[in-house]
Order: sequence, then structure tokens, then C-alpha cells
Amino acid sequence: MCLFGLFHFTGFAQVITFRDISSNELLSHVYLISENGDKHSISNLQGQADISAFSESETITIRRLGYRTETLSYQAFIQLPELTCKMHPSLMMDAAVISATRWAQSGKKTPSKISIIDPQLQALMNPQTAADLLGISGEVFIQKSQQGGGSPMIRGFATNRLLYAVDGVRMNTAIFRAGNIQNVISLDPFAMEQTEILFGPASVMYGSDAIGGVMSFQTLTPQLSINDKTLVSGKAAARFSSANNEKTYHVDVNAGWKKWALLSSLSYSNLGNLKMGSRGPGEYLKPFYVSRIDSIDRVIENSDPEIQKPTGYEQINVM
Repeated sequence: MCLFGLFHFTGFAQVITFRDISSNELLSHVYLISENGDKHSISNLQGQADISAFSESETITIRRLGYRTETLSYQAFIQLPELTCKMHPSLMMDAAVISATRWAQSGKKTPSKISIIDPQLQALMNPQTAADLLGISGEVFIQKSQQGGGSPMIRGFATNRLLYAVDGVRMNTAIFRAGNIQNVISLDPFAMEQTEILFGPASVMYGSDAIGGVMSFQTLTPQLSINDKTLVSGKAAARFSSANNEKTYHVDVNAGWKKWALLSSLSYSNLGNLKMGSRGPGEYLKPFYVSRIDSIDRVIENSDPEIQKPTGYEQINVM
């Protein structure tokens, strides 16, 4: 009589789950590598990674973009509570939101969709007007009827269905007409520290006219001195644009003490008339234009019919 013995060995995978330590969300694409680089693994969409291949390794390095790189031993891994590894973000970029609830709070805690235009992006794009500043977001349509014009439209709403707020104070009122208007260009983009666009109804917080959204502008904040010396700072800018013969000049000065600070800003913009191309249709030419002289509208011959007079715009902003 012969006895046959059948032995079956089952290997158990050691699975570790990776989560964000603050939000507790699952982290995919967490890369694990041994100290000599011969073994590696990566977490799946459920944040899970098999580390059984690292049982012979002394240390395991954990890496993920935007998170702190850490090194643990295999024994430290399998002793983690619930086999869950909590990772620490290495770069915190939560933007402070002013317009959502009228006080500063984290963007993650705001239920509404908000687009923020920070000073770095504004300085890079260098907008001509406050309307162009809103257009930087790529989520606000700007209707232009002149070179220096600009009427924002959000989700089909415009003018008296949108609210402009400057440092929390509403700019437009119920008397604004429903058609496109260019009032937002009266703001100085150089004097804006941060611009926020709140999408969707906000009438509960801001009152009437905030049906389609709110565009909140925060002006430059005076800076205090951190010592006994007076803090004096400022900046100046000059710009020329050949597209519309624009000439813009700006200067702002800040003087700060320990408890008091003063800030002044001055900008001058002169945007020229729009000029059409020389190969355009003849009916687009403007051989004459109308000018108000002695309280009477008078027809004046245009010296250059390709120039669309009067589409130019001139403005001085003082704060």
C-alpha cells in the first residue's frame, strides 16, 4: 500500500493602501522602490500596492508627485494600522477665497465653482483693461464694442444679472440696463491684488443682481513695517501696444510704519482707434465720423477711412 501526500502552499500578497493624511482620499500612482532599485511597485486606482516582493529588502522608498518622499522598512509597513500608509503633501497650494462667503477660507471648503486670477498670472498676461483681466481666466466671455471696451458675460448672463464687487462693496446697481455695458473697464487692473470669479447664483450673500455670478476685485493692500524703519516700496510700468497704438503708464507707492500704512496708485491709458486691414471689403471703410461740436452733432470727413473713429479710449485711474 502506498500513501500519497499532496501538499499545497498558498502565498498571500501583502497589500498596502495609500491615503492622503488630510483628506483621506486614496492615492494612485504611488511608486515604491527598494534600496538597490531591483524591486519596485506602484499603487493602483484604489490606492493599493503589493509589497510582498520587498520582504528581503531593508528599506523601501515611497514617492509620489506633490507628496513628501519617505523611506520605511518592510516590517514597519506590515505593522501599519489597517495596513494603510498616510502620506504628507509636500506642496500646499490652497488659494484663499474672499468672494465666496465674504471672508477668507480655503478653496476646498467652498461648494461653489470659483476661478481665481492671482497676481503672478496677471503680471504674466499684462491685460490692457479690467475686462481683459477677467478674460485671463478663460471662463468669462468678454464682448467688446471698442478698443478699450469689455462687457463680461458668465453663462449667458451680463450687466444687471452679474455683480461687480470691489473690496466687498458692490459696484453696479439695479439701474444698469440689460444690454452689454463697459463699466468694468473703469477699474484699474494694475491696482488689483487678486481677482475672483464666483459662478452661479450668489444673491443670498450679495443681494440682487448676483443671479449669474459675482466678480470680486481686491485692491492692493498697504504693507506695514516689521521694524522701526519706514517701509517704502512701489513699482512702475510703461507699456506700448502696436495692435491698437496703446500707451499705458502706471506707478504705485507704499509707505508703511508699524501701525499705519499708506498706498497710492496712478495709471494712465490711451488706447488708439481700431484700424482695419487694407485688403478688407470696401463697405467696412469709414469715410466720415460724427463728432459733438458746440452741442451739435457734426459729420466730419475721416482722413484715413481705414481707421474706425471714434473707437479709441482714454482713462486715468487714481487710488
